[in-house]
Amino acid sequence: MKLPIMKPLVLLCCLCFLWMTGCGKDPEMDSYKENMNQFFENISYFDNAINSIDPNSETAVSDLLSLLDSMTVSFSQMAELSVPKVFNGVEELADEASEYMSEAVSLYHQAFEEGSFDEYVAEAAKENYDRANLRLQYIISILHGEIPEEIFVSEEDSAEPDSAEPDFTEADPIEADPE
Repeated sequence: MKLPIMKPLVLLCCLCFLWMTGCGKDPEMDSYKENMNQFFENISYFDNAINSIDPNSETAVSDLLSLLDSMTVSFSQMAELSVPKVFNGVEELADEASEYMSEAVSLYHQAFEEGSFDEYVAEAAKENYDRANLRLQYIISILHGEIPEEIFVSEEDSAEPDSAEPDFTEADPIEADPE
């Protein structure tokens, strides 16, 4: 059973892990690096575990949901970290990633309720899951000193009347169609 945590995301996590292992003299930064390293190790573990689930196994669904529950805990813990000011914007992205992952996992549980599978609920879950991972990719970029173009607003753009700060309101957690 493969959920698309995408191998590039794992590679980025590993690169971020290597970047963050450098020595520093700022205790807040050192603590943040240590906690983020643990978070990335957890995500790598979940990726490997999810991708190794045998979809034909009688326990495949419960194994998947259990791993997703644990992933939600990791995202929640990551969102609670005190983010050094040098990583402007990461705290909000971490909160959003955690919210999306929590909603995704809740919807995956609904999609597999009572031994049945609800495709529409699963689609909504996947959309939230993808949004959580997109925010994680943005966080990784920022931690590497890069500002993702998708969330960057230039001065030229902000001079236009319809331009504004990045707006993720279109990306509120998707809920399953009640039908």
